[in-house]
Amino acid sequence: MFTLIITIIAIALVAALAVASLYYGGSAFTQGTAKAEASALVAQAQQISAANDLFANDNAGSFATATTDLTSNGYLSAWPQIPASVGGIWALTSATEDQETATITNIAVCNEVNAEAQGTASGTTPAMPATVSSATTQFGCAGTTSGTSFTVFYSGS
Repeated sequence: MFTLIITIIAIALVAALAVASLYYGGSAFTQGTAKAEASALVAQAQQISAANDLFANDNAGSFATATTDLTSNGYLSAWPQIPASVGGIWALTSATEDQETATITNIAVCNEVNAEAQGTASGTTPAMPATVSSATTQFGCAGTTSGTSFTVFYSGS
């Protein structure tokens, strides 16, 4: 009987600790997820950019105009998929420049992309430009805080 009581108390304590960690550490879990998703977006953009640079080297300086230019010719094994929790899709900007863009709907991920681009601490909310511009940084996120979609950009060259 004593062992049963000790076991029940131990289970209750573990459950209480689990609830407390979710309650007090919930924002840390959410923030870590947004940072990981932002890093995944930047890594995907770098992969697309590198493949596009290789394509341009093999095609007299002309960048790819369609995703199939990169996937069917072996520059990418498959087109990168944005995490489902972020939503969106990558697009090639034009045949004359190496800039990849994605439209996403998650403002927390957009803030983390900008924090990573500007070298600020995770969880901060750096200034978000209203439009895409690669003049000052190689990658970032743009949009308005009242909007429902944001543009992640990456300039490879």
